[in-house]
Amino acid sequence: MKMNTSVAALALVGMLALSGPASAKGRARDVEPQVIEIHAKKFGYEPEQITLHKGETYKLHLTSDDVPHSLRIKQLDLNAKMKAGEFDDVLFTPEQMGDFTADCGLYCGAGHKKMSMIVHVVGK
Repeated sequence: MKMNTSVAALALVGMLALSGPASAKGRARDVEPQVIEIHAKKFGYEPEQITLHKGETYKLHLTSDDVPHSLRIKQLDLNAKMKAGEFDDVLFTPEQMGDFTADCGLYCGAGHKKMSMIVHVVGK
C-alpha cells in the first residue's frame, strides 16, 4: 500500500512540475477584456465613436439614459439591448476591420433613424 501511495505522490509532483510554466503562461493570456461604457439616449450614443482591435475581446458596458434602445452593428453581427437605467455587459470580439455604423435596433421615437455611432475596427 505504501508503494502505491509513493508512486501516486511522485506522479502528482511530476505533473505539477510539468504544468507549472504552462499554467503561468495561460494566466498571462487570461487578461480581463477592456471595458467600454456606452450610453444611449434620444437620439444618439455617448461616445459617438469607438476604436476596437480586430480579434480582441471587449466588454461593452451598455445602458440607456431614457427609453429602451439597442446597439446594433449589422456587419459585425451585434444587436445588444440597452435597458433604461440598467447596465448590461456584452462580450464582443470584432472579426473584420473597417469603419462600421452602429444604430439603434429598437424604434425609440421620431429621431430613431438619425441615431448612430461609428465603430472603427483596426489591426493589432
